[in-house]
Amino acid sequence: MSKIVIVDDEPQVISYESALFDDLKEVNIYKSRPKNSRDLISRLDKTHTAVITKATTIIDNNIIENLPELKHIAVFGPALDHIDLDSATRNNITVTSIPNILTNAVAEHAISLMMSLNKKIPELDRRIRSNEWPSIETELLEGKTLGVIGSGVIGEKVARIGFNLGMKIIIHPVMRLDKIRALTFEEFSRVSDLGYLLENSDVVTIHTRVLNNNKYLLDKSEISLMKNNALLINTARGKLINEEVLYNAIISGKIGGAALDVFETEPIPEENKLRELHNVILTSHNAANVTGVVQQSIKKLIENIKNNL
Repeated sequence: MSKIVIVDDEPQVISYESALFDDLKEVNIYKSRPKNSRDLISRLDKTHTAVITKATTIIDNNIIENLPELKHIAVFGPALDHIDLDSATRNNITVTSIPNILTNAVAEHAISLMMSLNKKIPELDRRIRSNEWPSIETELLEGKTLGVIGSGVIGEKVARIGFNLGMKIIIHPVMRLDKIRALTFEEFSRVSDLGYLLENSDVVTIHTRVLNNNKYLLDKSEISLMKNNALLINTARGKLINEEVLYNAIISGKIGGAALDVFETEPIPEENKLRELHNVILTSHNAANVTGVVQQSIKKLIENIKNNL
């Protein structure tokens, strides 16, 4: 049986006790993340199938060119922005993913973060536990504008939930929309460029992949366009936001706060200054960690492996 390596399962998301693994042989499992590209190449030496569970594991051209026996990259998740697809194609490597299974889980997490941040629920909880009984005025989401960056299935789901909450919706597609999807969105939202969305949204939520590894989607010039006291939600990719710029925008009062499930470096370092802020909610890349969804994802992952051995 060809060799299979699960290269980066930390924190663990795959249940290896599952009966689904019973007929897969020669599976090597690393329950830690690679320290660097050399470590990653070493782990995948002479491997047929590389299983990637974390978006922080970058499979670039250098990695691929140093793994001549690699034939299949199986991504545990929907997005492929951390895989050099052009290099994989040149080297006759099949890349598989798990589309759509995580849609509802991630969309619900994004909406939960938005509502918790807007209603200041973590702050109220902390202060009550410190023997206070605070009275904090909050805002209604109804009538506010939700800006959704990304027009895939998760972005559309979040937009529709926001619309059902009584919010006005602006969508920036990032990538070009086909006519049918654009018309679908135009039933309940305005499709706009990024600048218009940032200038006019009370809440901005990100649901797109990384298109350029060397450039933040939201950097100083973009965040400066946001409304004063706007809220920013990110359940997509940490590399989409310049965290230093975000921190400065929050402490200066330029924006009202942020709720993040993803970070530039994961796990989040102790020295990350966002940890200090009361108007920031942090979760541990946990949006898709939902009972049933994980098992469905494991089942699809194993199907992808078997189909490409």
